[in-house]
Amino acid sequence: MNPSFKPPPPVSDAIRTAIYQSYMADPIANDVRALSQKYHLSLKRIDAILRLKGMEADWVKGIPLQTGFRKGMEMILDVPQQTVESHARRSDAQEADMLEQDENRDAARQRYQQLYWESVPEDGREPIVPASLEHAKATAKRYVKMQEAYKSNPRLMPRVKDTTTQTPKEKVQIVVKPGRPSMKFVDVGGHFIEVHKRVKRIAESKRRAKEVKLRPARKEARETRRQAKEERRRLLKANRH
Repeated sequence: MNPSFKPPPPVSDAIRTAIYQSYMADPIANDVRALSQKYHLSLKRIDAILRLKGMEADWVKGIPLQTGFRKGMEMILDVPQQTVESHARRSDAQEADMLEQDENRDAARQRYQQLYWESVPEDGREPIVPASLEHAKATAKRYVKMQEAYKSNPRLMPRVKDTTTQTPKEKVQIVVKPGRPSMKFVDVGGHFIEVHKRVKRIAESKRRAKEVKLRPARKEARETRRQAKEERRRLLKANRH
């Protein structure tokens, strides 16, 4: 057996059908996030199940499905007909969602992880691919943290001095007024700043400011050239006469 092959636990067709039926019955109450919390699955997995079940319902068109192969594979893989309570831990789904967010929502990179394989040496040496994948994952997380730290650079997000309104020290502020629902304000800093667009905009602003600054000097230079040209014409005209 290859210890580097760790497939995700399969979800039974009964659970997938129940997820799809719940969503179709009430898409607002049973949205992707609610189903993710109920069935302890990640958001991407719930979305994939809904898409595939929707395609299956569209393709049926009165023709019965051949479910023998699916039932046989579920029996071979020993897929339990799990209930909501006995399904995978919610922490696993939370880790999957947070991992996707930490890595800049690049789910495609993790989707292809299962395509890597290598033969296991008979002398007991550890396989190379799993360690390489973990190193790439850690590098991606470190790169994202560096990007988030760079977003707080005053060059990208200048600080505005306090005047009549004082900036609160805490990043989370909850405002409560009598007779009204409480309001929660969260300072996200530069989390949603697109660095490359911001840098391009700053460079364009500097270029325009430089042009405005040099505009009087350029106008004066053009006027000087015009006067010199007029003077040459006057001298040539005087010499002819």
